[in-house]
Formats: sequence, C-alpha cells, structure tokens
Amino acid sequence: MVLERRAWTGRLGESLVVEELGQQGHRILQRNWRWRRAEVDVISTDGTALVFHEVKCRSGRDTLTLDPMMWWPHVAQQRRLVQAAHAFVRQRPGSPDRLRFDVWLVESGATRSASPRTTHFPDAFDPRAIQGASRRRRPYL
Repeated sequence: MVLERRAWTGRLGESLVVEELGQQGHRILQRNWRWRRAEVDVISTDGTALVFHEVKCRSGRDTLTLDPMMWWPHVAQQRRLVQAAHAFVRQRPGSPDRLRFDVWLVESGATRSASPRTTHFPDAFDPRAIQGASRRRRPYL
C-alpha cells in the first residue's frame, strides 16, 4: 500500500515536471528510461543540451523538511545517472554533445487542497566531479 502510494506520487511528480518542461520548450525524448541498475526519470533536449532529469517527490509531512540537501541524489546515484546518460548517448547517435543533469524537487502539500510546488535545479551536479569520488567496489558499477 505504501509502495503504491509512493509510485503514484512519483508518477504525479514526473508528470508535473514533464508539463513544465514542455512549457519551457523542451522536447521530451524518454520517461523512466532504464539502463542496468539506473533509471532516468525524464530525458529531454532544450535545443543546446541533452538533459537528464532526476525527480524527487515528497508529500504530506515529508514537506516539512524543506532542506533540498536531504532530498539530493547521493554520489552513487549521481554516478549511475551519468553512466546511464553515456549509455543513452551511445544508443542515440546525433544527440547534442552537451549533457546536463538537472534535479527537480516536487512537494505536494500537507493537505489535499494544496497544489504541488516544483523547484528546479538546472546543472545540479557536474559529472566530472563525481568520477573521482571514492566508492566501494561493486561488480555492477
């Protein structure tokens, strides 16, 4: 039951982000694109860059802790997103050369009548900075 609610909240948040991206002129290429152990929530182009979006959703009481760093993708998740992005580019010749990684925070209000709020962090992390970050060795990375 809780897992279903989380999945529903995630899909709703991703739909809100896709709607906003459309209003900003992005062309949506994929939603929920999977590669190995990584999933990219939304992939779009904004004309100059291929953009990989990570959508973090919170609802109800979770929105009381509004510190974005509590929601931020950790280094291992960022690394998986970067690896998935490179795999996506290899499968799609002719993609824009510039890759960008954005994070979206979607907060649905503590009450049902409150409308969701999105916060966009473009260029949220630099893929070159995480390449050298320490990590435990795992066979799938």
